[in-house]
Amino acid sequence: MSNLDSQIQTFLGVARLGSFRRAADELCVTQAAVTSRIKGLEDYLGFSVFHRHRRGAKLTEQGERFIDYARNAIDTIEQGREVARRATSYRAHYRFMSQFLLLDELVPDWLHWMNQTVPDVSLSIDCGYSMIATREIANGQLDLAVGYQYQVTNGVIFEPLFTERLVLVTSFEDVADWRENYISIGWDEAFDEEHRRFVVESKPKCRVHAEFIDTARIMLTQEPCSAYVVERSARTLIVSGAVRLVSDAPVWIRPAHAIYPARPTHPDVQSAALEGVRHLFARVANTSTD
Repeated sequence: MSNLDSQIQTFLGVARLGSFRRAADELCVTQAAVTSRIKGLEDYLGFSVFHRHRRGAKLTEQGERFIDYARNAIDTIEQGREVARRATSYRAHYRFMSQFLLLDELVPDWLHWMNQTVPDVSLSIDCGYSMIATREIANGQLDLAVGYQYQVTNGVIFEPLFTERLVLVTSFEDVADWRENYISIGWDEAFDEEHRRFVVESKPKCRVHAEFIDTARIMLTQEPCSAYVVERSARTLIVSGAVRLVSDAPVWIRPAHAIYPARPTHPDVQSAALEGVRHLFARVANTSTD
């Protein structure tokens, strides 16, 4: 482990535990070693990262601002180390992220596609919001993502794949009772603004807010409540009798995108990955319009 790497790891340990002594015990080093590492880091940074007091250690204001960057640095180093280790077995490494809602429908078949098309490429799969993916693609930390939110970003392409329809369903026996336990969901800023107007006008009782729309879908099967869900998911629930459609509620249309860099690191791998995504999402698009 390099000096800077050990210094950052020690800094994160002290910040989490609030104590030089406890960090030394966890890292299996002496307290003097912890003190030396923190001093070395502070000399490198040019500012103090901790206030030391009788009860332990507390981050300085500059330390508070630095800690997220320290965490990201460790994550980046570890990711780079893992990618480099694969270099002896694979000619390239490809990083993919999917919005959680699309994981089940896309990722297993897409992985099979990649294994068949580019078997000499290793893969990383992650789950996250489109805004996170866009930032990582712009920074060169990700190769491809699929998701819903759109944000104009230099060097990043958003390719429309298909559109989702969000419909309001209820698990109350009487559809007229849908307002009694309404679960609001997060989607994107435009949806949030329209949704606020809908809530003001409809006056439902909002006990729970779910950032992940799939959380609302699961809750619909657990208790009488109402929520917006993707129409593809709603169909199965409606057929099973678990929920009923609130037919007079507004329907929201939201596009899904493939998100990728304009200048990929491995153009041939990017071409294969995008071909697979387009092919698989054509199938999803067909089920959305049936």
